[in-house]
Amino acid sequence: MPTVVCQDWPAGRPDYDPDFVGVIPKEVQIHRIAAPQAVGFRERFFLRKILPYLWPQRAPILWWKQTRALVLSLLQSRRFDAIWATSDPLVPMALAEEAARVAGSPWVADIRDSFNVQPLGSWYKRPFFALQERRLAAKASHVTAVSQGLAEGLGRRIGKDITVIHNGFDLTLFPDLPPPRSPVFNIVYAGAMHQDPAPLLHAVEFCIQKNLIPKNQIEVQFYGSDVKTIERTFPGALQRLPVKVFPRIPHQEVLRVLMAASVLLLFSHPATKGVLTGKAFDYLAAGRPILAVPDDHGEITALLARTGAGVALTGVEEISRQLAGWHASWKNGGNDTAGRNETEIARYSRRTQAKQLAGILDEISAPR
Repeated sequence: MPTVVCQDWPAGRPDYDPDFVGVIPKEVQIHRIAAPQAVGFRERFFLRKILPYLWPQRAPILWWKQTRALVLSLLQSRRFDAIWATSDPLVPMALAEEAARVAGSPWVADIRDSFNVQPLGSWYKRPFFALQERRLAAKASHVTAVSQGLAEGLGRRIGKDITVIHNGFDLTLFPDLPPPRSPVFNIVYAGAMHQDPAPLLHAVEFCIQKNLIPKNQIEVQFYGSDVKTIERTFPGALQRLPVKVFPRIPHQEVLRVLMAASVLLLFSHPATKGVLTGKAFDYLAAGRPILAVPDDHGEITALLARTGAGVALTGVEEISRQLAGWHASWKNGGNDTAGRNETEIARYSRRTQAKQLAGILDEISAPR
């Protein structure tokens, strides 16, 4: 039975979603530590601006201090067979390393972003964080990562094999019955957007201009994305094209939207190794064809190839041809997901991943 220690996520935040992970069993003990507000010159300047260079693994310092006191008190009241810590930031790993040392317990470092593989944060701070990430990961009893790129990149630097446990999907969060399909051929993107949507929008414009898809039968829908990003990369997109931008909606509502979509749009990160966003796995479970733009020749392309769940494309004309083919299938009521490898897709369910993690915890906590 796990005991969870985490940062509190205040209900007033715009991205607060109490049902994001579904129902947590009441038997699970959760300690939520609020992020303290820095007051005075010492806390606002010295603790926030100077100490992170010296103690990057303890930043934010005030939260680390409060959480450390709680963790040490928990160790006095009960024995833990193993400790699991996820990052970034590095502070959970620092807490886990100290707790494991105090309690004599094994611990797992779970890497979801890596300062040693990805260009995270400011260039002048990154070496300090990267050093501590290597130090902590090297001390862990076992290291996991969410992508092959992260596992290989960090593994080489610490001289240790790293197990890949991908992000995944939770089928219990999806509706029991699929919602009715969209009345128009809709291309859906859900979430904040930091990549360039212009290739996809140019492809849609090409389809309309070449009469491959009638304008009144296609729509690009963004949920929770910034209109400014769209307009900056494709000026006049909302006036020239059938594009709609909707506000952020709760996760479980997003899942219904995904299941009703004609095509699910995914933006890849070809310039950054090891990026395999959790969004891709909700897309897999939604059962609709996935279009990744551009082809990253890496994690996302390989995932789509293994699962048969979609394609990764870069050029405007090839994207246009794919959209036109999917539209024709949609219009005729055809099966545009026939190539899916359901056995491979099932590997990315939370149940399967929990079993994989349980095996690691069993292994490292077994009596020697």
